[in-house]
Amino acid sequence: MAIVGRQAVGQIGVTLIVRDVAAAADFYRDVFGAEEVERSFRLAPTDAPGDEATAAELRLSGAYLIVAKENPRWREAPRPDWPRSPASAGATSVGVTLYVDDVDEVFARAVAAGVRALGGTGTVEATFWGDRHIQFHDPFGHLWRVMTRIEDVEATELPARFAAERAAHRRARGLA
Repeated sequence: MAIVGRQAVGQIGVTLIVRDVAAAADFYRDVFGAEEVERSFRLAPTDAPGDEATAAELRLSGAYLIVAKENPRWREAPRPDWPRSPASAGATSVGVTLYVDDVDEVFARAVAAGVRALGGTGTVEATFWGDRHIQFHDPFGHLWRVMTRIEDVEATELPARFAAERAAHRRARGLA
């Protein structure tokens, strides 16, 4: 954005379309520690402010996270590629990966906010590539993969580590 003090050259920004901007901005602040930059209550700068948030800008781990209210007219739009919230589209089309200092702490906050893990054991797990990680859909339908690095792994080690993890899973399921 060219607005003074906002997004800089080379800084990534992600826009997530949601139905409830205020709830989403609060979730990303409370669970992920995002810093809110601005919350807008206008569809256009010349409009009078309304009662409902229409967009929020947040900073999250060096990136910009923009939360925008779904335009209800997009459902009737003549083009099927107009952006919709996952709730309207029936699925998410984005996965956001976020590295944090303590994935267990972040996931505990997410669970307290009503999130459930996807697949696996439903808990944070160590991976063959050297992270502890968890995946979940936020309450607005967007997929998050939250990780904490626990060790650095050389790319050449990945095939053997993957094979060992796969074998351990098969043994645990009685398939070895």
